[in-house]
Amino acid sequence: MGVIFWWMPLVLAAIAAGAVLLHLRRRRSDRERLRRLGTPVAHGERLTSLPVYRRLVARYRVVLVATLVAVVGLAGVGALLSSRVSSVDVVEPQSYKRDIVLCLDVSGSMTEVDSQIVETFSRLAEGLDGERIGLSLFDSSSVTAFPLTDDYDFVRTQLEQYRTSFDTVGEDGTRYWSGTDLGRGASLIGDGLASCVLGFDDQGESTRPRSVILATDNYVNGEALVTLPEAGELAVDRDVRVYALNPADYSTDAVADEVAAELKTVVESTDGAYYALDDETSVASIIEQIDEREAGLFTGTRRLVVTDDPAGLAIAGLLVALGAFALLWRVRL
Repeated sequence: MGVIFWWMPLVLAAIAAGAVLLHLRRRRSDRERLRRLGTPVAHGERLTSLPVYRRLVARYRVVLVATLVAVVGLAGVGALLSSRVSSVDVVEPQSYKRDIVLCLDVSGSMTEVDSQIVETFSRLAEGLDGERIGLSLFDSSSVTAFPLTDDYDFVRTQLEQYRTSFDTVGEDGTRYWSGTDLGRGASLIGDGLASCVLGFDDQGESTRPRSVILATDNYVNGEALVTLPEAGELAVDRDVRVYALNPADYSTDAVADEVAAELKTVVESTDGAYYALDDETSVASIIEQIDEREAGLFTGTRRLVVTDDPAGLAIAGLLVALGAFALLWRVRL
């Protein structure tokens, strides 16, 4: 605990000392004047020698001293409150003002996983504050479903429409493949990831942490303009972390092992992480792991926080004031 205006008690103490000196000087002059005039009461010593009188005077002096102590204590509390009593803490806040692009491979083998991802983020959007979410879809070409935004009502509406579309293969909701079939081939992963990385605004200027959640099995059918390793290098250059979810990581399939290893190497080079979907894991649990990892990576700068903390003194001052008023009433001042 400390005080912000440390000099305030010194100023108040100087004012109080001046007032006390002035009072003592005036009281001394009054005594001298009364001594010269004398006391216009005869045989007053008979009254002052009575036991009852002495008891009353002693009680009066005790109450008067208690009143003086209470008033001095109240003045001290007021001096501390005027000095702004504060608490000092060192805080290390986490930074949640992130940008997240959902980068979904919408080829036929990925619709079930895509549905789970957009459903999970639709629920997560209810608890977000300041984070921005964007959605990009790709197959043979890439399309931005919606850009980065923190309008969470809009985000939930869009994600729900795409989830319905994934579940019904486009019969209901937004047709998820619209604009993603304009190129040659299918599942051009490098082109898709590069497009998602370029989907962040204020490149090189924003200090917001940026991450891409890439859902793909990395099975490429055709020749992409940008290879997956080149897209990974682009992410590194732009300070974007890539988290990959792969539903086709089967250890018994040599081809799957090869494409999974390539995907894992690329995303880990961006300081991201690779997750294989199997019967023992779920999209929701992986998204939770990603969120915890991101929060751990981006802890805010430690800073000293000074906060006014007058509650205890204010309560003490109120109690002392009540006591002082009671004592003042008792001595009839």
